[in-house]
Amino acid sequence: MNIEKAIALQRELSGLVKCVDDPGFNPRFLCGLDVAYETGTAFVAAAVWDAKFRSIVETANLVDKVATEYVPGFLGFREGPLLIAITRRIRAKPDAFLIDGQGIAHPRGFGLASHVGVALEKPSIGVAKSRLYGRVEGDCITTTDGRIIGRVLRSEAGKRYYVSVGHKVSLDTALKLVQGCTIEGFVVPLRRAHLESLLLKRNSGA
Repeated sequence: MNIEKAIALQRELSGLVKCVDDPGFNPRFLCGLDVAYETGTAFVAAAVWDAKFRSIVETANLVDKVATEYVPGFLGFREGPLLIAITRRIRAKPDAFLIDGQGIAHPRGFGLASHVGVALEKPSIGVAKSRLYGRVEGDCITTTDGRIIGRVLRSEAGKRYYVSVGHKVSLDTALKLVQGCTIEGFVVPLRRAHLESLLLKRNSGA
């Protein structure tokens, strides 16, 4: 991966990100995506959450080779193609995607969740376990000039999730959607996708 070209591409594509809801946006099916790794192999999983019945209604998985090494701030180039590939195996049509990574809370405003959302032209939300960029002020993640780029969700179990817009969703809606599928401290679609990816890895003998 050419870092200079990757930086330029992220800056260019960040201009495509929409941080507002589409008119009438009322998502029911939320799809969590996650990847486990073993050397050069990726174990990718998806889990679809039905917000109406508050349950997982579908899972999907795939095994693929990893094209690039992990470089902080450039996860979209490593993991983005894998997550996009798994979406083609989902029978349901998710209304939004939850990504274990950053959205616009990223040095160039274009993290993994934005990579996926822009590529699919679908609403996407970054739900990270750690902060990559910005500073935390109360429950907000802000830039040095005070612009809000994310929110910190603190679950009843004490876990912290750093929520940011990926694409085609407002920050307020993104936070509400994540809160709505958090049970006992876990964001259920992402937790299920994570467990499915680990199970896939274990069953492969890796």
